[in-house]
Amino acid sequence: MIVDRIGKGRLVPVIALDEAADAVDLCKALKAGGLEVAEITFRTAAAREAIRIVAREFPEFALGAGTVTTLDELEAAREAGAEFAVAPGLNAKIVNRAQEIGLPFFPGV
Repeated sequence: MIVDRIGKGRLVPVIALDEAADAVDLCKALKAGGLEVAEITFRTAAAREAIRIVAREFPEFALGAGTVTTLDELEAAREAGAEFAVAPGLNAKIVNRAQEIGLPFFPGV
């Protein structure tokens, strides 16, 4: 279960990248430090591709998408390989869609 995998790390690094390729070195550093969890935020245009790269290169990571505020971002996160999503607020449409597609979702409330 994703909650257990997140809890194992005891913290979730929140990552905002301007260049998707930077995700590889960053996740190597996280892994070297004993962390196999990351939340890549949709605060930059590189988010979707960064999630795709990390999902491919680090399948052992509990990988999430953060700052998910639209249905398009939710769908993009899932399609790219995110295993969970986080939002800064509560939007019932996004929560309902996340449930429909089976993506664990943690809204800020």
